Amino acid sequence: MKTERKILIADDDQDFRELIADYLVEKGFKIVEACDGHEVFQKVLDENPDIIILDVMMPRMNGIDVCRELKSDYRTRDSSIVMLTVKNRLSDKLTAYVAGAQRYLTKPCEMQELDDCIRTVLSQREINIFQHRQDYR
Repeated sequence: MKTERKILIADDDQDFRELIADYLVEKGFKIVEACDGHEVFQKVLDENPDIIILDVMMPRMNGIDVCRELKSDYRTRDSSIVMLTVKNRLSDKLTAYVAGAQRYLTKPCEMQELDDCIRTVLSQREINIFQHRQDYR
């Protein structure tokens, strides 16, 4: 098991990325950043983050399309994705879940809510990895 969890924050707003990054670094996470949808895929391949925090509205490729692309590629399909966006309609949330997101948070959100969400997704990820290993014994 990794001791320091890595999180990729993908958002076109640099100030927002820095705000989230500063908070998560204080919580003991290692942070990688991406500023647009095209950059996300390569960062996931290069960095293998434990979780991707993904905005929906980004330049060059929106977060929903990025999520679909990550989930459709064998190298990245096990990525854990948390959507964090201002889009708050039920249809937006359903679209994200169908694309493969594990969680959907709306901006603004409390930092504690984000931290709780990340820890829940990490726990689920560890359970899935453990179950997968048990299945192949």
